[in-house]
Amino acid sequence: MKTIVVACSGGPDSMALLDMLNQKQNYNIIVCHVNYQKRESAFRDESIVKEYCLKHNLSFHLLKPIYSSSQNFQAWARDVRYDFFEQTAKEYKCHQIFVAHHMDDLIETYYFQVQRQMICDTYGLANSMIRNGMEIVRPLLGYTKKELEEYCIHHKISYGLDESNFTDHYTRNKIRHSKIEYMTRSQKEEVCKEIEIKNKQLEEFRNQIKDFLISFTVDELLDKEYSWLYLDQYLYDRMKIHFSKRYLMDLIDKLKKDICIDIKDFILERYHNHLYCEKKKEKVYYIINQMEYKKYKEFELKKEGKTIEGIFVKEEDFPLVVRNAEKGDSILLRYGTKNINRFFIDRKIPHYKRRNWLVVENCKQKIIFVPGIGCDVQHFSVNSNLFMIQYIL
Repeated sequence: MKTIVVACSGGPDSMALLDMLNQKQNYNIIVCHVNYQKRESAFRDESIVKEYCLKHNLSFHLLKPIYSSSQNFQAWARDVRYDFFEQTAKEYKCHQIFVAHHMDDLIETYYFQVQRQMICDTYGLANSMIRNGMEIVRPLLGYTKKELEEYCIHHKISYGLDESNFTDHYTRNKIRHSKIEYMTRSQKEEVCKEIEIKNKQLEEFRNQIKDFLISFTVDELLDKEYSWLYLDQYLYDRMKIHFSKRYLMDLIDKLKKDICIDIKDFILERYHNHLYCEKKKEKVYYIINQMEYKKYKEFELKKEGKTIEGIFVKEEDFPLVVRNAEKGDSILLRYGTKNINRFFIDRKIPHYKRRNWLVVENCKQKIIFVPGIGCDVQHFSVNSNLFMIQYIL
């Protein structure tokens, strides 16, 4: 029997979903309920779900989070509940979470996206989606809200109504009350067809963008009519985040010249008409107390290698320190002192790579080796006893 997690708020839509799945009798159902303790009726809803689970011998899991974040409550609540659903699913080694979004939710989301001019992967709601390796399943998108309420009444299923849905405090509520509640089923179906057409067009356009992004220059991207959408796809492929049009247009303006921009945990860089986006890495600092041949996360110390990778290390050099290159670092070569930053410039190495470049110091804090340059004059030998390969470039 397949094990699934069912998200159940106690409202008519999720109670209808829970009962429909339970009637199939071919699922081991794990029920998850979140009580945010923000409404007086929240404990009533908790009891409704709990009593249904007791009556039908279903596993019931409850979360009572306390809101203490500066984040928007709705966004915080969504993250909290989905993290809870995913954690519960992992405990039971299942990979599907069923949620009760219906046709009205689908249309509401679509109107919300259009009103906000949002960048999205899908207009409305997809039948299923992957979140952190877990499949989120929406089997009720073919049902209206009214039909699910009628299902509960017909099958004598208890449910609660969230009083916050009756206000126009949230934009989604305004859309629901001013548009969707007055639509007939056939009108809703027409909107669903419109959404389907929009999604096909969106997919075709996204594919065009992805083909372009295989090989491009920054100037070519900036010349595109919808350059901000191209940039959004580029960033999403690497960061898994969509940004607002306003923010993307600001980036487009900045990318007209060589620049390095911090974006959350990433670095976006234009360098010689090419675009780079890399996740920021932690600073490297290793102490090597004795001669060893070993693999590290960022580099490897070997017994053999190419001449430029080699160095003759003396006993009095230990302990060695392997760290990131810093401004002002230099190394003494046979033809004189080489500033490491000048090496970066001469080789046209992007800034994001420069931040991750390594150097090796001896116990006197003297740089004796730099990947790509080689060792200093005092440690050069045709019989090198240590070779270093840097991985992070």
